[in-house]
Amino acid sequence: MSLRNKDSQIAPTIIDEMALQELVDLLDETHPQVALAAFQSVDDNDAAVFLVMCTHLESESIGSDLAAHAGKLFAQLPFDKQVRIAEKVTITETVDSEHAKQVWNEQIARIKEAIQKTTFLGEGTTNLAKLLSYLDITEQNELLEALGEKRPGVVESVSEQLFTFEDLGDLEDEAIRTILQVLDKPTLALALHNAPTAIHDRFFENMSASEADAIEAKTAQLTFEQTQIADTARHSVVNLVRNFAAKGFLKIGF
Repeated sequence: MSLRNKDSQIAPTIIDEMALQELVDLLDETHPQVALAAFQSVDDNDAAVFLVMCTHLESESIGSDLAAHAGKLFAQLPFDKQVRIAEKVTITETVDSEHAKQVWNEQIARIKEAIQKTTFLGEGTTNLAKLLSYLDITEQNELLEALGEKRPGVVESVSEQLFTFEDLGDLEDEAIRTILQVLDKPTLALALHNAPTAIHDRFFENMSASEADAIEAKTAQLTFEQTQIADTARHSVVNLVRNFAAKGFLKIGF
């Protein structure tokens, strides 16, 4: 483990392997917003020292993991603080070793303190999906539509958790047949690319043998480029099911 200077000579070790691993493990297990909160009030000079150390210090066990954490942390800071730290970084090329150790230890202590003061409620979109699961499909769609006006990026994530492509395996035969009446075959063939066997079976059980053979042939003939958008096709199928359920054309359980 080393800290390199501008001449690429190995400088004396200032942070041992154990301390390096401790910080990486801590950041791996800490919610990004908690780590950010612990870093917000750090003096700009100390912040610059800490971030630069993170980008230089590495070992065989952690590689560049620490630098990646530091980069993500810096990216989340308010723009004005980013600018101030960036300026400090450009003029900070040497630092007293004892001060560097102090900065390092203080930041670890801040993160641990922030963790102790934080109550974790879990992923926000997952929590909302659980709440919405108590509403019927029409109420879900109305709420998600309203939410989409303020948080458009959240709606898709919540919708996917309410009803997933894998949940198609739990639909009744009548519901599957309703979907097949309107779902175009290229989209279905793409959606079934590398899909679970149970999902294949649910659709093929409700088709004629010739239709199933045709879908399998289309899936086998997909180009590499087409297979890269299989998830998009699956989203289309899920959206179709949710829309049909909202209109009463089929029933999905919640």
